[in-house]
Amino acid sequence: MRSPTLFSLAALLVGSAAFAADDPMAVAPEPEVIVGFASPVPVTSKREITIGTPKIADLAKTELWYRSYDGKAWGEWTKHGIVFDQGTPIVWTPAEGVWQIYLRPILTSNLSKDEPKGNPEPKLSKTFIIDRTAPTAAITFPPAKAMLRGGDKYTIKWEASDAYLRAAPVTIRWSRDGNSWDVIADKIPNKGAYEWTVPQDMTTSGQLQIQVMDKADNVGSAANTGILVDSIKPSGKVVGPEITATNQTTLSLDIKDGGPAGLQSAQLWVSQDDGTSWTEGPWIKDPKKVAWTAPGDGRFRLAVVAIDKAGNSSPMPKGKTADQFVVAVDSTPPLVQLSAAIGIQPAEAAQPGNRRAYKPRDRVQVMFNVKDVNAAPNSVAVYLQPAADKPWQELTRGQPLDAAYRFEIPEIAASAARIKVTASDLAGNVGEAVATETFVIQTTIELPTEIDIDLGGKSEPKPAPKK
Repeated sequence: MRSPTLFSLAALLVGSAAFAADDPMAVAPEPEVIVGFASPVPVTSKREITIGTPKIADLAKTELWYRSYDGKAWGEWTKHGIVFDQGTPIVWTPAEGVWQIYLRPILTSNLSKDEPKGNPEPKLSKTFIIDRTAPTAAITFPPAKAMLRGGDKYTIKWEASDAYLRAAPVTIRWSRDGNSWDVIADKIPNKGAYEWTVPQDMTTSGQLQIQVMDKADNVGSAANTGILVDSIKPSGKVVGPEITATNQTTLSLDIKDGGPAGLQSAQLWVSQDDGTSWTEGPWIKDPKKVAWTAPGDGRFRLAVVAIDKAGNSSPMPKGKTADQFVVAVDSTPPLVQLSAAIGIQPAEAAQPGNRRAYKPRDRVQVMFNVKDVNAAPNSVAVYLQPAADKPWQELTRGQPLDAAYRFEIPEIAASAARIKVTASDLAGNVGEAVATETFVIQTTIELPTEIDIDLGGKSEPKPAPKK
């Protein structure tokens, strides 16, 4: 180390001396280059400058002279009000600015150097900058209370200014809670932008901080707080109904968002060609349901695209995937056809015949055919109407679609009995077939008033005996 009596300002004017060796912000001194100056100028933030006296034999006193530079020219030399005796430290508290000092030695014989005019003797002068003002800084993106997606890249943007910024003055830090900090970028140029991959760890109280250091080691900082990080994509799907009988229906939904950002929006997507192409459907206001109008009958693939407030999105539908839902829209009732015009035929007959009269306990069968793409199994019901002015009587229900129904003619008299068969589909549509012709159920034999018999001769017929 130089003797404290030597004229040396280096150790006294370098601001980095204020930082410990293990200080993460500690950096090497960085002088300021001023156009027109012969050499770079040291910069310090010190408030009180201590100057060693010149090491000159028979030195009695030292005068301190100084002048300032306004960016264009040097001002007039000014003499300090105190003349410093030999061995007395020269202490001075200058204002901020560019300064040049000159030490005028006076020997014990009163011999002295001339008062300074213009450029002084280099061995007795020193130029330096006093800067006690920290740089200004502001983060313009992301703003406070921003919602970011964990794992995604964002460009941090900032503004920083100072008269004496270092060449690489910027350090960017991130904290999930404001207590512990991680360095994102250390001592980078002041370009105003830096690409950052947001950590996956979620938080609602993150802080992003920028620190800016100038050549005097003043540090300015800015922080945006309340930053939310959400790393979970929301999910959504349709859960019902699987089939509907109307084009206008209300779909049941299951939309979830496990992250802290909260759901922003959701939309239904529809495919009419089994996933080959997809079109936008209605926006979803209620995460439990949405009204939807199908363009017509058919089978439709449905998907839900959900987006949270941080911008995380469930996948856009493409092709066919397990999280999609298939709904059938079927407004057409089943087509029911009877094999016989009167609806029934003898149970043992393979083909309908011409028989139109039956008696109780005759075994008959109702043969039918049901056609529907969404037919409900075991949905066939068979009815008998004894006469046109009589109500239909249910003979059976829950019969299979592909088997004839066999039964015994009931103990009722009917002069114009009719058969009806109904069947339903999974959408609840009901189709029916009513026999176009009627049949007779005979329960009694009507006796004639007399028997007409030819016994020969001309005898009168005898009346039938009274009962």
